[in-house]
This record gives sequence, structure tokens and C-alpha cells, in this order.
Amino acid sequence: MRIRSFRFVAAAIQLFAMFFPTLAEAVIALDVTAQSNLVFGQVVATSTSGTVTVSPTGGRTQSGGAVLANGFGVSAASFAVTGEPNTSYSITLPSSCTLSGGGGSLTVDGFTSSPNGTGMLGPGGTQSVTLGATLHVGSGQRSAAYSGTYAITLAYN
Repeated sequence: MRIRSFRFVAAAIQLFAMFFPTLAEAVIALDVTAQSNLVFGQVVATSTSGTVTVSPTGGRTQSGGAVLANGFGVSAASFAVTGEPNTSYSITLPSSCTLSGGGGSLTVDGFTSSPNGTGMLGPGGTQSVTLGATLHVGSGQRSAAYSGTYAITLAYN
């Protein structure tokens, strides 16, 4: 009796597999290559805190006590994205990161990208993504070179 029951279950599984074939398709993996770093340039701290914002187009603005200086170049981050042609993908940006240097730290947040939220790979399977953010400068912030890292996530939709 048990043997018949077992054979019945096996036959049901075989019929299920015949009516619902499994399909698979290989997709080119998304690849990201950094082309330029996010650089806020030279900033002078005053007795009042402030911010410096670099847009995805590379423009730089300030507010509050952060004074813009011209000692260093400014740039938005730039990435080359490659993958499956004519396919959309999502862009997830970090909420914040910390830059360290000279015994102090700075917070970066307000990340924005172009394209924003969703990208679309062209017929050649490529697209450029640029990234900007806001740097928070504390009152009397110590003069030093600050650096840090952040992560962006790209995934096919």
C-alpha cells in the first residue's frame, strides 16, 4: 500500500513539470566603473555652521557660515554603468556618510543623482550616472583634508 502511494506522488510531480516548464534567460550583469570622485573643493569654516552642496551637474553652492574658496577643483561623482541593452535599473543612494581628517569629521547627506531613482541603459547597454550631495561644515571646523566612502546600489527593475 505504501509503495502505490509513493508512485502516485511521483507521477503527480512529473505531470506538474510537464505542464509548467521552467524557463531561464541569461542577463548581462550590471557593472559600475567610477569615472570621477565627489569633490566639494576648498571650504573655509567660520564661527557659524553651514553647508556646501555639489549638484549632479557639478555646480557648487553654500549656505550659512561655510565660505567657498577656490584652492581645489570641484566635481560631481561620475559613474559608467554597463549591462543589458535597453533595460531599466533602480538607483539607491546612501542616506549619509562621514568624512574624516585632521582629527575631526564632517557629515555628507542629501545625495542626489542624474538620472534620479531609475536609469535606462541605451541600445549599447551603457549610461552615465552623476551624483551630488551636501556637506555639513561645523562652526570653527578644523582645517584639514577630509575623505570618506559611500555606497550606491544599482539593480535591474
